[in-house]
Amino acid sequence: MGRAERAKIQWLFPCLLISFCAIYLIYYPPSYGIEDEGNILQLSYSLSHGTIYPDHAGPYAGPSIDGHRVSKFSAFHAAMIAPLWKLDWRMGFGVAALFFAAGAFVVRNWLTRENLSGDWSVLYFLLFGALYYTQTVMAAVPAAVAGLFGVSLLLREEPRPMPAGLMFGASVLMHPWMGPFAMVSATVWLLENWRIDPVERAGWLFAGAIVPIAMLGTYNLETTGNPFRSVYTLMGHQNSFVGDHFGSYVLFYVASLAIFPLAGWVVFSPKWAKGWTLPATSAAMVLLASLYYYRDGLNVSASAVPSTMALIAGAIPGQRFLIPVSMVACIPAARFLDAQSERMPSWVSRLARPVALGAFIGGFAVMSTAHSSFLRAHATVQQALCETIPGNAAVAISDDVLKETAPICQVFEHAVLTQDSAVPSPDMFTAWLGAPGARAPSGWLEKRDTKTFQIRSWIWNRDLFVAAPSGESLRPARGTTEHTPPA
Repeated sequence: MGRAERAKIQWLFPCLLISFCAIYLIYYPPSYGIEDEGNILQLSYSLSHGTIYPDHAGPYAGPSIDGHRVSKFSAFHAAMIAPLWKLDWRMGFGVAALFFAAGAFVVRNWLTRENLSGDWSVLYFLLFGALYYTQTVMAAVPAAVAGLFGVSLLLREEPRPMPAGLMFGASVLMHPWMGPFAMVSATVWLLENWRIDPVERAGWLFAGAIVPIAMLGTYNLETTGNPFRSVYTLMGHQNSFVGDHFGSYVLFYVASLAIFPLAGWVVFSPKWAKGWTLPATSAAMVLLASLYYYRDGLNVSASAVPSTMALIAGAIPGQRFLIPVSMVACIPAARFLDAQSERMPSWVSRLARPVALGAFIGGFAVMSTAHSSFLRAHATVQQALCETIPGNAAVAISDDVLKETAPICQVFEHAVLTQDSAVPSPDMFTAWLGAPGARAPSGWLEKRDTKTFQIRSWIWNRDLFVAAPSGESLRPARGTTEHTPPA
């Protein structure tokens, strides 16, 4: 993709964008797969009913503050999904996909400003962690793209600090994880340019961020009673940055940048990053992620695939905390790779484009196939619950049902999380989920009409036990695999 070729070929970016849209629609998420997504959907459902308190519109297992259940997730991100409840809640998955597409244009425009080929935007499309999270309702991709846009507005010949401040503020509104990203980026940029009206530029940054800051302060005041205190701080998440896994996590994240994007490690180099803003911001985010108590990834013990494959697959969702860094790393990586490509024969440059497009299409399709299989298995669990248990019935659910399927308010209005050792009331339905061959506690099934559903996919397997109240019969379930449980 050398400079001599740039004016000749301009087809790669539109092909990447069209391919992304096509594959995304083919494998459009059939449901959500984790408790966090269920809680975000619950919050958006509450907002669609005019309240920020999830317990006012349906059940919610969240922290109780001053008599209200308050979500730990962003109400501002959930507000983008809320209107879609009037049509189909599954349309909410498209929010992250739209932000990802917008981020592709930000990267391409940034490359154009640098007199680099827009074809280097392929590095952005090969961020498989970001691609994975476009298929969820999590705020990771929307928040990261807002942060990317903010940085791109600062690192240009004629910086635009006011809209940059607005974008940084919007990123924090969608996810508190973007707070350090925004503050370090803005601070280091001001320090690097301290000779050029630093006070005025700082004022414009603050002016752009003031509306998001006011919105966040107002929300915190309403929910926690203090504009400077969030639900995260009340839950003590700040105490989780202790570095128990630092040695392995920092290696994982730095090694990941060498792949997603290719040569993304050069983001730590002031030479290729053209200053200290990107290196300092990226180092701060990698450090924080490495000090946190966990990273995302596929649970090997819960997978139906061999452990080696599960570990490889787990590296994709494991990119979540790295998404903001990997997005901005595309620009230094493009500079570095473009410089190396000048010494390569022209045929290598020509061949690189179709190979890159093929790698994206093949990789995204394979990842989407696996993720879709996982989500279809979860959708089967949710379908079985919806069809066998009336929506207004009281039901005792196991911890795995909550964690693995996180039933939203349309499944149960009166769901009670119950310990396995407890004996649910005979007047309640029960729902218990476990590994294949596992058996629900006898107190959950005794003297009840019971069905067992075998949830099987090539990546995630479970057995679901559903039982009616004593003396009642379960409604028949349609379209799910079930069998009579062993005596």
